[in-house]
Amino acid sequence: MKLFEKKITVTNDHLDFNDHVNNLVYMQWALDISREHWLSEITTEINEKYFWMVRSHHVVYHNQAFLNDEIRIETFVEGYRGPFSDRVVKIYKAEVLLVEVKSNWCLIDRATQKLKRVPEEIQSLFK
Repeated sequence: MKLFEKKITVTNDHLDFNDHVNNLVYMQWALDISREHWLSEITTEINEKYFWMVRSHHVVYHNQAFLNDEIRIETFVEGYRGPFSDRVVKIYKAEVLLVEVKSNWCLIDRATQKLKRVPEEIQSLFK
């Protein structure tokens, strides 16, 4: 599957009361990169026709990050089943895995507001 990544430097706004990156910040990063990956690959027509909603997240926190750490976030789509898509987000400091998020998303047709089987035109963009 096609890998998408970005880098972030930890700022004070990312920290919690223990002076490490807040767990909710990791989740926001996972949501942000998922959306950025989607928008980087699709056409305007596809974006006007469909959107994704999260069905579930499974999060494993392995290590911590602190102020000024350089963070690399990677994501890829792991697979599709009908209207559902599994996405993986991995967050690293250097080569150390900090957080892994596995999310199940469902594709929604904007016109009907109902689940829509993921069409091949979308699947092929993320292979």
